[in-house]
Amino acid sequence: MNTRNDLLLDKIEFRAPLASDGDALKGLLDTTPVLDGNSVQCTLLQCGHFAKTSVAAFLHNELVGFVSAYYPPNEPGTLFVWQVVVDQSLRDLGLGKKMLHWLIAQPACEQATRLVTAIGIKNSVSWSMFDSFARDIGALPIKSFVTPLTDKQQTTPDEYLLRISPLPQRTEQVAPSPLEGLRASGGSHISAMRRWLD
Repeated sequence: MNTRNDLLLDKIEFRAPLASDGDALKGLLDTTPVLDGNSVQCTLLQCGHFAKTSVAAFLHNELVGFVSAYYPPNEPGTLFVWQVVVDQSLRDLGLGKKMLHWLIAQPACEQATRLVTAIGIKNSVSWSMFDSFARDIGALPIKSFVTPLTDKQQTTPDEYLLRISPLPQRTEQVAPSPLEGLRASGGSHISAMRRWLD
């Protein structure tokens, strides 16, 4: 990243979203055709119900980025990232990853030991961002198929469920995993395409 980009990112302000940010979020999503559009009820959830576990990014008082996340029912240690959206003019600067780092450092996210998200199999931008985020925190990302809701036979899944753990300054209370050996032997330096373990 060059100095100009660093200076631009330094001007961006992060905060928890407010219900009044709903219209701006809908407008931001409308400029991002790769993401599903959200209903009014959906933006209410993101900017209201899940505000403490989400982040809104502003440049000159304009919404330029948003991460919506929440704790799934019965999984208090999992922070599920629902959407990451960045204004088209600011893509490729690392804003999405910076929002993730800001978010997991917030008090409302302290109980999360892992970050989970679903990514389309062809969404190379998201794979790259989450890979870079996992590398930053020294975690090994693990992917698994998203089970389709229909009985239709699929030879290739449309999406993967991705888990990144443990988050910084957290420890997961789980049984030892064979992946621990990979992590201890420098798994965080494995090439991006090989680091996504099934």
